[in-house]
Amino acid sequence: MKVLVVKPSSLGDVIHAFPAVELLRRGLGDDMESLTWVVNESLSGILELYPAIDRVVKFPRSRMFSPGVMRKFLSGLREEQYDVCIDFQGLLRSGLMSLASRAPRRIGFSHARELSWLFYTDRVVIDPSLRHAVDKNIALVRSGFGLDGEVVLPELRVGERWLSEADSLLAGCEGDGPVLAVGCSSRWASKNWPVGFFAKVLDGVSEQLPGVRIWLLGSASESDLVGSLRSRCRVSRPLDLSGRSSMMGLVGLLSRSAALLTNDSGPMHIAAALGCPCVALFGSTDPVLTGPYGVGLHCVIRSGCPSSPCFKKTCPRSGVECSQWTNVEDVVGQVVEKLSNERGR
Repeated sequence: MKVLVVKPSSLGDVIHAFPAVELLRRGLGDDMESLTWVVNESLSGILELYPAIDRVVKFPRSRMFSPGVMRKFLSGLREEQYDVCIDFQGLLRSGLMSLASRAPRRIGFSHARELSWLFYTDRVVIDPSLRHAVDKNIALVRSGFGLDGEVVLPELRVGERWLSEADSLLAGCEGDGPVLAVGCSSRWASKNWPVGFFAKVLDGVSEQLPGVRIWLLGSASESDLVGSLRSRCRVSRPLDLSGRSSMMGLVGLLSRSAALLTNDSGPMHIAAALGCPCVALFGSTDPVLTGPYGVGLHCVIRSGCPSSPCFKKTCPRSGVECSQWTNVEDVVGQVVEKLSNERGR
């Protein structure tokens, strides 16, 4: 059976599909002839983590209206004659990709948005008690393929060159203790807890764990925010790596880290998939739906704001910060606990 997976974005959502695809791979066994995945070209590197994928088709989302680009994409998509396509995205563009694949069976969520369900031959109704994206994806595979096997998290492959890049960058980190990664940014401004709050937490951790090595992650476009966090620290001396690592270098950095302090973000999901414990701060979004996946490994701290979760990209309460209901010392304690149980490097 030749299988096409459609899950173009976003970073965290792509990773959320890994367990379901692993269930599918194990369930089909030798009956699976090939596994192809459609993903945004900007995120294609992350699929290198999952060695079970035979072929990656890159969707040129940022260039899709350039002459000839979509024709080339469709040509690449149709290089295989798929037996089945499963759409984990559930949006108009992913539904159209499913249809364009020419697969005779096209499986998707019955509640898929933007009328994308119109393009499926098999529309799966999901139990409303399932809330987390990972669990919904698993249910889609179970129902669509009639699989009852145990869910096993896939074994991810972190390349040596990614670890080498990480080690080179971490050489600039002060201290000789466990490594703490910090993500103070995200795609939504409303997900970002104040950098002043992060700075107080990092200072508290450094006071309790002298020698802790702290690095700050972020893209080049987030360097001002990350730099502001670093400048507010009074005790800790974090290393600012915003914009300095590749996508796979980020994977290497997170795999070298004993814990991650973070907002709700894509790197949080990478860390969770790698088994790196997360202390995750949630305000505008709901961790029941998109929290770090892994029972007993992570700590989620939710804002006490009456509007939380608001699911707004900008805060609907002027002058209010998600952190004002949260005790800094409580967060420090959770981070120190994760670092004290440092994973083997």
